[in-house]
Amino acid sequence: MVKYPICPLQESRALSEIAKAELDDYPMRGRQLRVRFATHSAALSVRNLSPFVSNELLEEAFSQFGPVERAIVIVDDRGRSTGKGIIEFAAKPAARKAYDRCNEGVFLLTTTPMPVIVEPLEQFDAEDGLSEKLAQKNHMEREIPPRFAQQGSFEYEYSKRWKSLDEMEKNGFFQIQ
Repeated sequence: MVKYPICPLQESRALSEIAKAELDDYPMRGRQLRVRFATHSAALSVRNLSPFVSNELLEEAFSQFGPVERAIVIVDDRGRSTGKGIIEFAAKPAARKAYDRCNEGVFLLTTTPMPVIVEPLEQFDAEDGLSEKLAQKNHMEREIPPRFAQQGSFEYEYSKRWKSLDEMEKNGFFQIQ
């Protein structure tokens, strides 16, 4: 067996994933074990993801802020994107930089001027996310790479309003009757 050098973080992550796969739902003393990863100290939650955003695109987009250990698009039981994701950075300064820049500006991942909303991560079971091969394909939607909208542009103004609506909804201004 040939052993290739591997980064200690990657090896640790790989071993953790193997242990999780082996022990999750394992019967013990008449009950099923539930194995979940602990909250990552340099992780962020993202919302407003287009259905055209995959794990790989999410990682590529956020790697401009620093090394990304893992990027996951949350999917439903049918494998469709829920519009939410998780970014786990290798270090807290990168997570802080991403959080600050995305909240100060308008970060867009596809051609649609729907800004990504970035928040501190509240831990929940993420499973495996949406890989590139399973993501919906629309080449026009992804022809422009992830970017920050230029101030004064239509994209910027439209996206700022979208962020304002999101903030109003979060603060309870909209209530379903």
